[in-house]
Amino acid sequence: MSFRTVTDAQLVQQLFRIFYERDYVDVFQPFSFERREFGYMPFGQRVMVRHLSFKSFDELRKTLVREAPLHVYRSAALYQYPQAPMEEKGWLGAELIFDIDADHLETGCKPGHDYYVCLSCGQRTGEKTQRCGVCGGETVEVKMVCDTCLEKTKQELLKLIDFMENDFGLSSFTVSFSGNRGYHLAVEAKEVLELGRDARQEIVDYVTGSHISIGFHGLPPSSTYAPDYSDPGWRGRVARGVRRIVLEAGGDERLGRLLGPRQLEELRSMSSLWRDRPRWELLKQGGRSQQLEKLVSLSVDDAASHIDTVVTTDVHRLLRLADTLNGKTGLRAMVVSRDMLEEFNPLRDAVALPEEPTLTVKVFHSPRYMLGENVYGPWENQAQKLPAYAAVYLLCKGLATLA
Repeated sequence: MSFRTVTDAQLVQQLFRIFYERDYVDVFQPFSFERREFGYMPFGQRVMVRHLSFKSFDELRKTLVREAPLHVYRSAALYQYPQAPMEEKGWLGAELIFDIDADHLETGCKPGHDYYVCLSCGQRTGEKTQRCGVCGGETVEVKMVCDTCLEKTKQELLKLIDFMENDFGLSSFTVSFSGNRGYHLAVEAKEVLELGRDARQEIVDYVTGSHISIGFHGLPPSSTYAPDYSDPGWRGRVARGVRRIVLEAGGDERLGRLLGPRQLEELRSMSSLWRDRPRWELLKQGGRSQQLEKLVSLSVDDAASHIDTVVTTDVHRLLRLADTLNGKTGLRAMVVSRDMLEEFNPLRDAVALPEEPTLTVKVFHSPRYMLGENVYGPWENQAQKLPAYAAVYLLCKGLATLA
């Protein structure tokens, strides 16, 4: 959703410019800075300005102060001539990029903050529509985030980091909040820079658990070489995952959909036997091979990192420049250090705009949302006085306008 009025956009752009003038210091700078392509999305336009290069960070900063863009991007790739058209840039390599977004994850919270609503009668629908099916009034898209979906994206990120560190032996990477609905992880290790699309696709297949073979991991009914909890890689993940599922058999709704009542009861009866070591033989008795396959399938899905696969295989990808502002929220796409990730709260820690000036806005519709240390909403066709950062959040989403 775009801004409701030109005045709304101008106010937000003014606040963005102040941020880049005063607060855009000690920020992330990609290595080989002069080899990067940069781009930005201006306020009020639909076409990105790209194929930019800068000799220094100071040049970039001056551009951001002057233009105060809605979004700022940089290339994952290194180029000989980053300012040239794509076919003439001269590709030198690219970081390995991962994107984790709440849009790609199943969370029960989405119906509460992702929907379309009629501004006239308040009718909600999950289907994209410009006009209300009940009264014909104008509809707006409501697309927010909450603690639940952001925690889910963090857990997916932690799984991805485990793959990078323990399976691939890669520790040179940068993690950043996207400024909206997820995280980016950029692997900077020299071992990955020259990987082509096919090699990156293999990495994608590995971390997402695609094409996992039960037989390859020692789980056919006749096998004696089955995974243990302490095994490295996917073998250990599968074993630990099945253990967790068996121990929690009574509380996992997915099992109830996959297994019949009798099979579920059998699984509950053997849960205590799985506590200290895998008991695969119990799942190979009495024709339970299908039950075994379903448990392993759930285990793989739990252990896999659910990433945007297209991003990782694209060696020319532009991604949001870390520590700049996200024009969909006004939040900072901030770098998060590995040791701070567990306690990082995006809706608190990524607030970059000030409280002042207090802004009076007419809110067309807003579900409850949290920013900073405060909870706002829900509101329907109400005028509200809000801290600048909380008002900008709604203005950027087209859910409010300056009163």
